[in-house]
Amino acid sequence: MNLYPWLKIHYENIICQLIKQTSNHAIILETQKGIGITLLIKNIVLWLICLNKKKIFFCKKCRNCQLINMQTYPDWYNMKLFSNKSTIGIDTIRWLCNQLFHTTKQNGKKVAYFSDMSQLTQNGTNGLLKALEEPPKNTYFLFVNYIPFKLLPTLRSRCISYTILPPIEQISIDWLKKENFKIKETVFKTALRINKGSPILAKKFLLTSLWEERNTFFYNLHYSIQNNNFIHMLNNFNLGNIEKKIFWLCSLLFDAIKIKYGKKNNVINLDKINIIQLFKKQYSFALLDNSIRSWMYCHIKLTSIIGINTELLLTEQLLRWEKILKTNSN
Repeated sequence: MNLYPWLKIHYENIICQLIKQTSNHAIILETQKGIGITLLIKNIVLWLICLNKKKIFFCKKCRNCQLINMQTYPDWYNMKLFSNKSTIGIDTIRWLCNQLFHTTKQNGKKVAYFSDMSQLTQNGTNGLLKALEEPPKNTYFLFVNYIPFKLLPTLRSRCISYTILPPIEQISIDWLKKENFKIKETVFKTALRINKGSPILAKKFLLTSLWEERNTFFYNLHYSIQNNNFIHMLNNFNLGNIEKKIFWLCSLLFDAIKIKYGKKNNVINLDKINIIQLFKKQYSFALLDNSIRSWMYCHIKLTSIIGINTELLLTEQLLRWEKILKTNSN
């Protein structure tokens, strides 16, 4: 098996269930992005189609395993590749059902894979229900769902559902250390918490320019606080990644509130404690709360108003924020 260490237990649980269950051939993995689900799916598929599997292990050498690795297994339907749109509608589902109800091309198992269920339209979902209720012989459906509350109960009831959460923080830190990162543990923790516990996204965050971009952003923020000149931050915002920077700023303001209430263990930006302490000492809960609300409202306008003048919006927001903080009351 070629799996991230935190996914091995999930693979074993799913395969053991597949060995026991012969009636239900549809699986939903409910998870979040950035923890290696695509690799987990590939391992499950390899086990399903392997001609020489032993217990939970696939052989990697049989013709079927080789075809999957070469992405040429004829009865493998990755629906993201079969739809020429951003959504998967009823026409694509009808085509899929037509393929699945025919004899297998490889005399083995057929597997349909939906990498993101949010891409399924309402009609597409309804079209799947009949196939899930009475699936063709030797056919498996694998779904990945990132938004659990949007999943139709009628579809969920026809599948076995597995919830796959990010690994605990220490497992992720140990994995990042093995990836040859020679940095402080507080940096690992910060990168993980910014990325909702995802070790893969945390690694990417640390390796790309985003980490340094974040450091520069907070350096400018620190300067702006000390000099009481928040419009100074406009140049940094204009460099790009505005939505990310608003998120970083709001998360730091939330951290200041957390420390005010003694919740130090829940702080996200552990590497920026000096700035968090500055906000905590200088500004009351009400001002921090108003600040977060104003930046969230700014984000809504930024993402929902087509053609908005971004520089003008940010200029107004920075001046508004400066005015909020000047009504200082600890």
